[in-house]
Amino acid sequence: MHIVFVSSACETLAIEYLATALKQAGHKCSLCFDPQLFNDTFLYYKRLHKFFDYTEDIITELKSCKPDLVAFSVVSDNYPWAIRLADRIKKALQVPIVFGGVHPSSVPDYVIRQPSVDYIVVGEGEGALVDLADNLGNPAICRTIPNIWAKNGTEVFKNEVRPLIEDLDALPFPDKGIFYDKLPFFAEGYITITSRGCVNKCTFCNNSLYKDIIYPGKGRFMRRRSPENVLAELRWAKATYNFSAVHFWDEILISDKKWLFEFLDGYKKDINLPFTACIHVNFIDEESVARLKEANCWQAIMGVQSLNEELKKNILNRRESNEKVRSAILLLRSAGIHAICENMLGLPTQTEDDLVNMLSFYNETRPNRLSLYFLRYFPRTKIIDIAMEHKMLTPRDVEEINEGLTARSFIQGGTITIKNFARIQTYLVVLLALPKWLNRVLIRARIYKVFPDLGMLAHSISRLLDRHKEYDVDAANFMARYRLFARKKLADRIRTLFPRPGLNKKTGHVKTV
Repeated sequence: MHIVFVSSACETLAIEYLATALKQAGHKCSLCFDPQLFNDTFLYYKRLHKFFDYTEDIITELKSCKPDLVAFSVVSDNYPWAIRLADRIKKALQVPIVFGGVHPSSVPDYVIRQPSVDYIVVGEGEGALVDLADNLGNPAICRTIPNIWAKNGTEVFKNEVRPLIEDLDALPFPDKGIFYDKLPFFAEGYITITSRGCVNKCTFCNNSLYKDIIYPGKGRFMRRRSPENVLAELRWAKATYNFSAVHFWDEILISDKKWLFEFLDGYKKDINLPFTACIHVNFIDEESVARLKEANCWQAIMGVQSLNEELKKNILNRRESNEKVRSAILLLRSAGIHAICENMLGLPTQTEDDLVNMLSFYNETRPNRLSLYFLRYFPRTKIIDIAMEHKMLTPRDVEEINEGLTARSFIQGGTITIKNFARIQTYLVVLLALPKWLNRVLIRARIYKVFPDLGMLAHSISRLLDRHKEYDVDAANFMARYRLFARKKLADRIRTLFPRPGLNKKTGHVKTV
């Protein structure tokens, strides 16, 4: 069978793992890529997106591929895009379409209702998608595959999930070629992951949903590859591709100190390229920071979320103290590791004073960059119930979150934007560019009340003000994507407006006499 993945805006590890599994089972895999210019998580401008829209290009490419199955890996933030494009594909090709990923796994009852969606993969997809591809010609079998939801007219077949994949080392390495062969700019930085699951159970995160609702009793939720298995992938990748930096996509890379130190020793010896990792302040100490630095960690991202410890404990189910946050920032900065602190706005019970205290805290501690997002309520996460208790969400709001068709990403303003909080967000964006003494005066005067609401520009400006982007894989890929696909679409528009005499529009060749 020929399975064509449709992806948007960025490289996707899920697709790479699924493609490897399918190819090993004897199937053919291809990729159609929508650059989503001016309609991605970071930038949305309706008129510009309409001009740079690639929908019809994707339809044309899919027709030439002649797929047996079209597959989408979907998160909540790109679900509206995926449904719109799937509707268009179904109308043009009448090909079976399968949705997998976090959003369909969270609310399968809502996703399977969509006319363009024939199948859903709930949870881990390697085994399920291979079984679906193997039996695609026999719908009766497809309706019985574990992890698969299928429909026959109005009847929906819901199958149990199989146990979690216990031994991650048994998985083949992700198929990087499915992205790199088509989009070489992604190969400038290498993304990988060493684990699945998370040691924490934050109320706002899908991991809690997976652990407590989708996979209870189905095996150990937090799993990690062996150091040698990860290093073998990186050695192979380094010999195959010419990348300059590595980005680990684990929820927390450093939660197991023994594993971490063994891995870092091998990484320093065999790879030794600058890398970025997500960390947690409860696992940071002087020794860990020193070992990270020795192994060439250049950037550490930590989710602080709130500096109100009671809110953090009671609303977010997090236990770290502000002193640990302060210590982690100091240790990272002293070691020369770029420290990024992520923070949430618009949390239940959060007050304006909480955010003023945040201004003061970061003015004194001075991480290298602040990432600031309004809370995005993801379907069926525990924080939705908390928000309803505090009258921040109504039953209709929850229904819209589950439907997922009108949502804004956390960068675009989250589920609920609070005006005064948005002004403080603007101040937090520029806070680190101003001297401490000046900030102390401005904070006391609450000068943020006259600041504008930057909306989605807040994130972009924050990154622009960060002078240390030498090995920022995400930023490099973002710029390369816009350069490549904007130029291509501009050239197509110019050729349409000013066609060359005798040009065959289908072949692009000039007719000769």
